Amino acid sequence: MSSSSPQLAGATGPNAVPAQLAILVVDDQRRCLEANLAACRLLGLPRTAALGRAVDDFLTSGMRKRLDHVWHAFREGGGHAGPFELNSQAAEAHQVNLSVVANVLPGRHLLLLSATESHSDEAEATQRVQPDLPARSNRANSGARFGRGGPTPREREVLGLLAAGATDEQIAEMLELSPATVQTHVRNAKAKLGARTRAQAVAMALQHEMINLS
Repeated sequence: MSSSSPQLAGATGPNAVPAQLAILVVDDQRRCLEANLAACRLLGLPRTAALGRAVDDFLTSGMRKRLDHVWHAFREGGGHAGPFELNSQAAEAHQVNLSVVANVLPGRHLLLLSATESHSDEAEATQRVQPDLPARSNRANSGARFGRGGPTPREREVLGLLAAGATDEQIAEMLELSPATVQTHVRNAKAKLGARTRAQAVAMALQHEMINLS
C-alpha cells in the first residue's frame, strides 16, 4: 500500500465487471486521489477527469451545501447519507448514496458510492444524516454490537475482497466457491451488520476493523 493513498483494485483493466463496488479515496479537502473503474462508470467520468477534483464537482450545485454538512459530520467517525444528485449526463445513476470510512490512512478517507434505489421509501430512509460509531472501535467487542455476533470469518473475507475491488465472480474463483455462495455470504453479512447495501456493509466492516484495506 502506498504511504499517500490506498491502492484500489479494479481501477484499470479490460476485464473489470460493473458489479464492483464504486470506491473513491479522498483527502481532507474532498479531493479525489484514487478512483476505481466502477466509481468512474457510476460518475460518468474517465479516471483522469476524476482525479484531483473535489467530490463536490461531481454533484449538482444544490447538493454541495448538503455534502459540506455531511462531510463535517462524518470526517472523524464516518457514516452513511444520501441521496446526492450527480451532475454528469453520462453517469450510470441519477443519484447516489455515500458511505464514508474516515481516516483509513491519516488524512485519507474512503468513499463508497452506491446508486440510489428508485423506491421512494428507501430514498426517504437514507435522506437523514446517519453518523456511525467511532471508526476505531475495539475489534474484540465489535461482534457483540451486531446480529448473531457479527459476520463470520468467511463473510469478513468476502467483504474484504469486495473492498479490494473484486467482483462476485472473481471472489468465487479465488475462494473456490460458486458466485451464488458468495452472494449468500454478502447477504448474510449485510443482515448481521444491519446494512442496506454492499457499500454500507463494507464501510461498516472497515469502520469496526473487521476487515482492512490491503
